[in-house]
Amino acid sequence: MRVEFERFKGLVAGGIAAAGLIFGAAVAQAEELKMAHFMPSMHPMDQGVMTPLAKQVEAATNGALTIRIYPSGELGKGPVQQYKRVVTGVADIVFGIPEYTPKRFSKTAMVHMPGLFPDGTAATHALWDNMDLVEDEYSEVKLLGLWANNPSVLVTRDKAVRTVADMKGMKIRTPNPVMTELVKAWGGIPVSMPTTDTYNAMNTGVIDAVMIGPSGIRSYKLNETAKYVTTNIPSALDSFYLLMNKSSYDNLSAEHQKVIDEATGRYLSLRGAKAFYDAGQTGLELARESGVELIQIDADADAEFRATMKETLDQFIDKVGEEKGVDAHAIVDALASN
Repeated sequence: MRVEFERFKGLVAGGIAAAGLIFGAAVAQAEELKMAHFMPSMHPMDQGVMTPLAKQVEAATNGALTIRIYPSGELGKGPVQQYKRVVTGVADIVFGIPEYTPKRFSKTAMVHMPGLFPDGTAATHALWDNMDLVEDEYSEVKLLGLWANNPSVLVTRDKAVRTVADMKGMKIRTPNPVMTELVKAWGGIPVSMPTTDTYNAMNTGVIDAVMIGPSGIRSYKLNETAKYVTTNIPSALDSFYLLMNKSSYDNLSAEHQKVIDEATGRYLSLRGAKAFYDAGQTGLELARESGVELIQIDADADAEFRATMKETLDQFIDKVGEEKGVDAHAIVDALASN
């Protein structure tokens, strides 16, 4: 009897051990990737790009591969460090802005040149159609997405801008170095300040206008401080990336790598551009509903803006090419030819 009881105990123990091994194997097979960004979780890039990607990957792998999103700088404050975080493995995937590490992404930055594209979708296609010109800038990482937003609009406090002459003497917050130079060429006075300060600066008259992507109208409540928005001045746009740590990608199974590949690339990038476009349209509609007049410059004014900025823009491209050791004009021409 005792021998049979001992044998029963052995069978139970063996069964428990086997179950533990099976459960452990299941746990070991499930993988979670950490994705970091610096915006609130309700930002269009989270809601329109990152959360859908996480859901798509989980569904495609039946939960065997998941992506956990860490918004608002939870894996480290400051958007400038995003590239470093993905290279060093602090995060498996990061969303970031190439302009924050300009030395690394000098070729990619050529897509920012004012007047090249009517919208972010066209700029995104141009980047992917000319990926051979910029792909070496992503050699340390796995490139998951690269896209652009809408060109900046001019949000003005109390003066309508329809021609170059209208900009003379206006104090205008500019979003980047190239627009700073162009505002000077157009007769304005460029002012550098964080976007978070623009509401108060407009409200108190410290500045007369803000150049910003149209989605920023809603984000920073500029509809409350403005009377006019000029929507189609030939202005700059910004680019954005989604990058993955190389080792994190290489350590995935071939099946999971395929899932990531199919869910990213140009496909994901165009979704990013559309999310920005939709957010921009929402911003412009909010302005309209708030009584802000939306202005479109005519063909003659557009030609005047472009003629006035040409020399300054050429000099800026020359300067970037010399500083970065790239044929900046060739890159701009290739992007613009799309």
